[in-house]
Amino acid sequence: MRLIAPLLTLVALALAALAGHQLWLVLSTPAQPQAQLTPAQQQAAQPQPPQPRARRQWPPLFGEKQPPRPASPPVQRQPEPQPPKPARPPIESLGYVLKGRVQAGQATWAIVAHPSGEQLVRQGDHLREGIEVMRIDGQGLWISRQGDAPELLGFED
Repeated sequence: MRLIAPLLTLVALALAALAGHQLWLVLSTPAQPQAQLTPAQQQAAQPQPPQPRARRQWPPLFGEKQPPRPASPPVQRQPEPQPPKPARPPIESLGYVLKGRVQAGQATWAIVAHPSGEQLVRQGDHLREGIEVMRIDGQGLWISRQGDAPELLGFED
């Protein structure tokens, strides 16, 4: 094994030297002058362009090329019909009772009783979160629960 490595190294070195010598011969040889040719000889001497090969038609592997299509508008889904909201209990069942109405000029206030205490409210006030006073008139107090249609909280009979 120890004898083969130096032997192969010497062989590779000799081949490299031979290739270098061949290159030197090619580069050092002067170029031969071309003889003057007549136009007919020049035409005959010109190589003919190679004939194009017939291209092989392979079946399309991933389908035919298609021009890009314009983007279609997104399909709008209709919202699913929701079941009707359950009826809310009357406002009186929450413990609110209209005790009275006070009017001074253009301002109108209402006195509303609740088990937690009485309140003096006017239009735009909140009895509690989600329950807003919409208007106060001769019939009573109109309130809206969480943006629904106003409900009447009337006077006690």
